[in-house]
Amino acid sequence: QESWLNLLAARYSSRVFAVEKELLLSNLKMRSVNISDQSWSLLKGEKGDGGEQQPILQLPGAVPPLLDDTGECTLILIFPRDQRAGGCVDHHHTVEDPYELACKVFLSGDNPHSAETLRNFQYIKEGEELDMELYQADIRARFLEILGHSGIIVNQFPSLDKDEDFVTLSLPLEGPTIEFMAQRLGYSMPLRREAYAKVEPNGPYPGFEPMKNFDGQEVLAYDRFSIEGKDHFNSFRKVDAIRLLEFWLDRWVSLDVMQEQGVISGYYPCPDPEELEEMHHTILSCSGLLPANQLKGILSVRRYLGDQTAFFFRFMMHVCNALIYLALLGAGFWIARRTVLGEEQGEIGRTAVAAFVSVWAAIMLQVFKRHTCRVRQIWGVTSDEEPIVQLNPDWDYEVKRSNCGFFVNLGALLYIVVYVAGIFSVLAWQFQLDETSVLYSYSSLILVAVIKGGNLVWSKLAPCLVSLENLRTERAYSEKLSALLAGVKLFVANWPFFSHAFLTNFIEKKCGSTLEEVAAAAWEGFDVTQVSSESMEVLKDLAFRKGDKICLPGCVPPNWRKMDTFAGTTCDDDLRANLMTYFFILIAVELAFLLLPIVLSYVEILKEYRKVQSGDAEEGSSTYTFLQWEAKKFPYIFDSWGGDKINDYLEVAISYSVIVCWGSIAP
Repeated sequence: QESWLNLLAARYSSRVFAVEKELLLSNLKMRSVNISDQSWSLLKGEKGDGGEQQPILQLPGAVPPLLDDTGECTLILIFPRDQRAGGCVDHHHTVEDPYELACKVFLSGDNPHSAETLRNFQYIKEGEELDMELYQADIRARFLEILGHSGIIVNQFPSLDKDEDFVTLSLPLEGPTIEFMAQRLGYSMPLRREAYAKVEPNGPYPGFEPMKNFDGQEVLAYDRFSIEGKDHFNSFRKVDAIRLLEFWLDRWVSLDVMQEQGVISGYYPCPDPEELEEMHHTILSCSGLLPANQLKGILSVRRYLGDQTAFFFRFMMHVCNALIYLALLGAGFWIARRTVLGEEQGEIGRTAVAAFVSVWAAIMLQVFKRHTCRVRQIWGVTSDEEPIVQLNPDWDYEVKRSNCGFFVNLGALLYIVVYVAGIFSVLAWQFQLDETSVLYSYSSLILVAVIKGGNLVWSKLAPCLVSLENLRTERAYSEKLSALLAGVKLFVANWPFFSHAFLTNFIEKKCGSTLEEVAAAAWEGFDVTQVSSESMEVLKDLAFRKGDKICLPGCVPPNWRKMDTFAGTTCDDDLRANLMTYFFILIAVELAFLLLPIVLSYVEILKEYRKVQSGDAEEGSSTYTFLQWEAKKFPYIFDSWGGDKINDYLEVAISYSVIVCWGSIAP
């Protein structure tokens, strides 16, 4: 412990580190638990500290009474037990090359001191096989040592069915531990208002108070936290403690790799039931629709879920509010079409709607851009710098792949080519179908299935392609994945409608030696003797020559007997049907993906209750706890039932692009 602490002391002033060193050592002494013994207890299912009597919570919604076991926790880790203790860890399984696996857990490419952990292994040896029981015990012991050295408070309690252990990590919001981590990591914090009391006037700045923006709002400066100037900074929030703890652990251990290896079955930030209840009442209520309460809802989301998720909800709120104008316009157009507007006036109305949507889209984006800049200014969020670098857990620092970007982009291009070919095939098949056939009524569903299927397949392929580049940081990985997904998914969603609207005339054109022959090919049962002179003039205007052939475009009036009356074309009806089907299916799919994770979580909870009721339950309460309830929710990470920020933003962007580009076809 002394050598480890002295190793850290090299970069800090002796005065600051002396306080921190005393804190860390006293933290180890306060917990009269042998670290090695505690790692075995996590496997064998021995009981942790009892703790005080926990109050009962009744959260809003379809939630049963829960024991409030959050306490002062910051992060939760779930350790599976050995099979002999009711868990899923196979103690007889042999781990091949355990030293290499352990290096993936504890070695950090940005922290050379993390290699110190490898010297403390008790059972893991280089080049030797090891039983899973000993491997997990050694990994868990070293992890608990890191927690102890870092001054993090650790508590343990079993799950309801006794097959897992919940380990809570607590980082107090006050004290030298969080201050040391914030300074060490260069964490950015807002200044207090009182910090401006001695700032003299300078130019347009009046002095002695924070500067104000054009809206009259005070804008507090952000700076990297320092222990010497801690009195000038605002107090740490719980979300700050969560970030700092995750950033700190990332320098010494990879929780993601521990989860991949089965050492832990999951980890998540510790929730706050009071803030969750406040957020529920602020957002999920009728009063939450009011503009003033919408802003309160966004602030409650930021306090509970952080800046990035709050920005997403801010974007969603702006889009939903802006769509009200289009909804009113669409409702008015729908009523007018069925009361006063004829076919020709209706087409003119659709053109006017298209012009309005173009102006609306430009204004909406500019307004949101301005609002975003203002919010970023007040929240102190910057996108140009990354003071705390989070490494990509899949990054291999020993491998360099400088030319893989070309092959990744080539893979995206090949996928687009294959998708375009598939869409052309579906549209050609749809165009050739008889309107009286059964398949014709399902053709729009098939096209939408191809669109959603193309998006789903690309969601699985894109991460595999991006991983080939071996990107170093999580931010670089996310940006590359976002760009790759966005470019292809936006194309996949809009290409079928673009092809139908603009390319069908050329792809599905009919050609022949005479106009009558071409018309017979375009319309079933065409009889030139029954065509009026006005309709014949329209037919001649539609026809064009290609070499020595006479051709008709792929989109023609639906009724050859009434071509002189303006009634659109065959492509209009198909395109409108495809768009309507797309939106109804999109709504159904989104609702399904919102409800299914909730149902699956409830199923897992019921399984635990039945397991407890059917077996010989140990002593203690069988009431479900709040932390265990949260553990059954799906994580908010990529390719999870719980959703993720990349795909959530993309779904909104895709729907927005379809509305702006094609909404005027079916207002």
